[in-house]
Amino acid sequence: MGKNLEQLLADVLQIPATEVTDQLAMTDVEVWDSLKHIELIASLEEQLGVQLSFDDIVAMRSVGDIKRVLNNKGVTV
Repeated sequence: MGKNLEQLLADVLQIPATEVTDQLAMTDVEVWDSLKHIELIASLEEQLGVQLSFDDIVAMRSVGDIKRVLNNKGVTV
């Protein structure tokens, strides 16, 4: 795996990595809209080598949710 999850999220969302906490949600970041969410999912799939289902993608509404979904897929983050 290349970047760590926090850095990957920070890069895609264009925020400092220090702001990436489990509580950070889509509603907290102005640029985290539906298009940015798809970009984020594509980055996660590419960087982590994981396939995410529609249900997974919809469930990923916060950093904590993203970690939970990835852990359920067997990806350690």
